[in-house]
This record gives sequence, structure tokens and C-alpha cells, in this order.
Amino acid sequence: MTKINLEEASRPRMYSFDNLKGFIILLMVVFHVAMGYTTWDLKWWYVNDIYKSMFFDLFILETDVYIMPIMFMIAGFFAAAALPKKALTLFWQAKFRRIVLPWIGGVLLIAPLIAYSAIFSRTDIAPNYFTFLSKDFWGAYYQQAHYWFLGILSLFFFLLTIAYQLNPAYFKIPPQITKPPMWFFPSFALLTAALFFVPNLFFWNDLWVNVNFIFMIQPVRIGVYLCYFCLGVYAWKNSWFTPNGYHPRLLPWGLAASIMFFVFLAYRITFTFPPITTVLVKAGHALTFAVFCLTASFALIAFFQKFADSDHYLWRRLAANSYTIYFIHQCVVIPLAYLVQTLQINIFVKYLGVATTAVILCFLISEYIISPVLSPQKKDGTIPSIR
Repeated sequence: MTKINLEEASRPRMYSFDNLKGFIILLMVVFHVAMGYTTWDLKWWYVNDIYKSMFFDLFILETDVYIMPIMFMIAGFFAAAALPKKALTLFWQAKFRRIVLPWIGGVLLIAPLIAYSAIFSRTDIAPNYFTFLSKDFWGAYYQQAHYWFLGILSLFFFLLTIAYQLNPAYFKIPPQITKPPMWFFPSFALLTAALFFVPNLFFWNDLWVNVNFIFMIQPVRIGVYLCYFCLGVYAWKNSWFTPNGYHPRLLPWGLAASIMFFVFLAYRITFTFPPITTVLVKAGHALTFAVFCLTASFALIAFFQKFADSDHYLWRRLAANSYTIYFIHQCVVIPLAYLVQTLQINIFVKYLGVATTAVILCFLISEYIISPVLSPQKKDGTIPSIR
């Protein structure tokens, strides 16, 4: 292990993480646009286009692996940084305002409209919305749309505060920075593979479960998400990504991620369509998923630390608006997808048009309509975030 005196380390603002978060949110927008163009003909998806392409199947398969683990890791990193600086009351006041209230509001006010669009986009005469809301939504159509993330994040914050109460000494920065030993990342990959594999013995890998109308979880992935949240906490404690702390190197992580990109997709296409049935195939899926997730996550962190550790105005505005973009994006994506649903033009032209328009509209609505109302005094890019 390489050890460096902590006094030599400084903790400037991590623009690379701000910018990575903004990038992931934009990736989420174009990811959700792509869902309507897959060949799977997803019955539950909100708007399915008349055109399909396997290209979007592959895009969804690979992006779905790492997009949420990165979000949970970033959230864990900054929550661990904030918790020792604040009393628990102040910590939860901030989280209640920024996370819990938007989660509840999104689930009760916006998620029913999003769920209703799955019926509206498929029928000539859709049922009355208020009838749907009072009966169907609280039954077979119940979901939390993309706001499930805020609910699980609230749960993880709660677990973090319990850990802080039980062992506050853990949240003190040690006198020396310790870089991760050789065994750390292989062990982490095996742990997340096991947490994916065991539930997958009992649940379909993409199954969503309604937990008493409070949380929406994917049983096969919830353990993986918790691991990445804890990894963010661990990274903060050990001063990763600081000037003298551990920095993932782009070449090895990028090369590993590129290899695993093809290995994972080849495995899924070869062995998991139709759905996985044997224990051995499920084990292979869990392992390729876990390794690709880890390598892709750290390759992106390395890339952004090397090339996007900047507070340039455009990056700053994207980071500042990323949470609002996340919150509203389905309200923009779904109407746009519906407007062009039956339009007979090239599928890639249509997708690029919808995705580009959605990204631009989400940014403009957040920057010039919502943000001035929520934070009129903040013009420097420091509006509330998922942190």
C-alpha cells in the first residue's frame, strides 16, 4: 500500500464529479428516449414507436448496467462528506427538502400521468384519467416512474445516518491517505456479482417489485446499488480522487471497460435471450454484469478527472441544472415521443431529433423557468443537487 500524509492532501471542489453527474443525467434522458425504439415491444413502456432497431436494444443493455450505480456512488461520496459537517437535524432538513419532498411529490402528482401515457399512447380512446388514477394506478399500473431513485436514495441516507450514530469515529478522515490494495477491486466485483446472482435465482433480473407502495425496487439490483453507495462513502473516507489520493488511470480502466463492453453484450445476446434458465448461465451473467459495471464506472470517473475537471460556464450550468433535468425529463420525453410515434421517417433521424430536442428543452426549462423560481439568488451554478 502507498501511504501519503493527509496534511499534504487538499479537498478542492470536485468539478469532475459535478460534470460526470451532469453527463449521466443527460445519458439518462437519451436512454429513456431509446426505450421506445427497442425491438422488445415493451408493453409497460410509455410510448413505443412504430419503428424498431436492435441498435437500441444494445444501447439499453449496456447503458443500463452502470448508469444507476454511478449515481449511487456519487451520492454516497457527497453524503459522507456532508454528514460530519452538519448536525443530523440539519442534514435531514436538507435531504427532506431536496430528496424526500420531491420524491413524494413526483410519485403522487407526476408518476400517475407517466403511467397513464402507456395506455393513452396505445389506444384511440383512452379511459378517463381520473378513473385510471382512482382505480388502476393503485393496482396493476402502480409505479414510481424514475422517482424510485429518490426513494431508494432516501433509504440509503437513513442507513448512513444510523451507521454514523453507531460509529461516528468511522467518519473521521484518517491521518494518512491509503490507496486501495490490489485485491480491493476484484473483491468488490465478486461481492456485487454475488449480490446480483443470489436474488436472480428467485427473481427475473429486470423485475420491479412494489414494496407496500413506499418503495419500488429491483430485487436483483438493490444490493448492487447499496454496494456502490457504500463504495462512495469508502472513497470519501479514504480521500480518493483528491490531488494526492487514489486516481483511477484512464488507460487500464478504459481498456478493461472496452473489453467488458463486448464481453457483456456478447454474453447477454448469446445466453440470455430467451430469459436465463440455468444456474450456470445466471452466474456468468452476474459476473459479466459486475465486472462491466465496475470497469465502466471507473473508466468514466478517470475520463472526467482527466478531461472534464473544469468549472467552465457550460459545464457549471449543466451540473447546476442536472437535478431539475432528471426530475422533469419524462414530462418532456413522453410528449415528444408521442408526437412523432407514427411519423414515417428514418428511425435514427427520428431518434436523434427527439433525443436532441428533449435534452435542449429540459435544459432550457430548468435554466430559465424552474431554477429562477427555486433559487433566484443563485446565479453561479450552485443550485440544489442530488447530493
